Amino acid sequence: MVNQRAICYQYVEGRSLDWHISDESCVFDWPTCYKIIKGICEGLKHLHCAQEKPIYHLDLTLDNILLDENKTAKISGLGLSRLVSSTKEHKAQISIGTRGYMPPEYIDSGITSRKFDVFSLGLIIMAIMAGHRGHLLRYEMPRGEVVELVTRIWKKKLHDTSGHSSQEINIVEVKTCVDIALRCVNSDQNRRPLIKDIVSELDELEATIKKMTLYSDQPKDLIGLQKRSDSSILTVDPTLELRFVFEPRKDLSCCLQLTNKTDSSIAFNIKTNNQTKYCTEPNKGIMPPCSKCYVCVTLQAQEEAPPNMQCNDMFTVQSVNVSDDMDSDDITEDFFKRAMVEKVVDVVKLPIVYVARGQFPC
Repeated sequence: MVNQRAICYQYVEGRSLDWHISDESCVFDWPTCYKIIKGICEGLKHLHCAQEKPIYHLDLTLDNILLDENKTAKISGLGLSRLVSSTKEHKAQISIGTRGYMPPEYIDSGITSRKFDVFSLGLIIMAIMAGHRGHLLRYEMPRGEVVELVTRIWKKKLHDTSGHSSQEINIVEVKTCVDIALRCVNSDQNRRPLIKDIVSELDELEATIKKMTLYSDQPKDLIGLQKRSDSSILTVDPTLELRFVFEPRKDLSCCLQLTNKTDSSIAFNIKTNNQTKYCTEPNKGIMPPCSKCYVCVTLQAQEEAPPNMQCNDMFTVQSVNVSDDMDSDDITEDFFKRAMVEKVVDVVKLPIVYVARGQFPC
């Protein structure tokens, strides 16, 4: 008796994702692009998390993402994949992967881990959102400027293709996806997110949008889900990013200005993704109509700067209209969670950027 094995592949009509990427972005509309991004993330999560032993793809490229007739993403090209006994790092014995999609730790030391695929994922998302040269943006400009540039690209594409409220929702998704992509391509693999956390972040975003849609009386109310600071109910200055002139072993501070230009009282809540690293005073409060508030943000002393001065921290300001009789003690995390369901909460996010003193001209 002769035993034979055969591998059967599904036929997909939509060709590879690379076929649909232009120099500026993906040729599809944004809902289709988001569907593809989410599908790739879920497929990679299945490889990394759904097996007793994780599978590292190690060759995740635009050519290896296939699309069916419904534009559903299918991860292919598993010829270089590895079934590993743990999630620890491994040293590759032979050269693997596709040049241009390899993370720096593999190029320098031959190290493979689940963060190898996450780096490749970030490059794919950037290509979908900003074209074949999109991955170069992270070298050419600060993180905050990359987010703004990609957002402008998609605002222009969305202008004539969707209603106003729908466009605002799409822009929230655009900003979230480009932020995820930039975190994925961090040169320090320890600072890249895990794929399960990326999928959770997208799931939470969709749940929030769904709640806002259900509880909004009018579609225009969705505009408040997340806005730029120049159009939000609470104006934040600076508008693009929060900068610290970094010096080792020193507390460093900078100042923000919050401006309430409305005729209503506004409650605000300020937080960062690393509460032990930054101190904000005040970190919450209620601003009367047509008033200003100055916020001091202090970076606690750090022994040394992060690699390439990239900290990947985010400063977030939540704000919402409240009644005049509300007290600042009522402002809690639970209050804003409830407010996300019951009313419009404005969210302004500022990337935190470290700048070396030597970068300034004499």
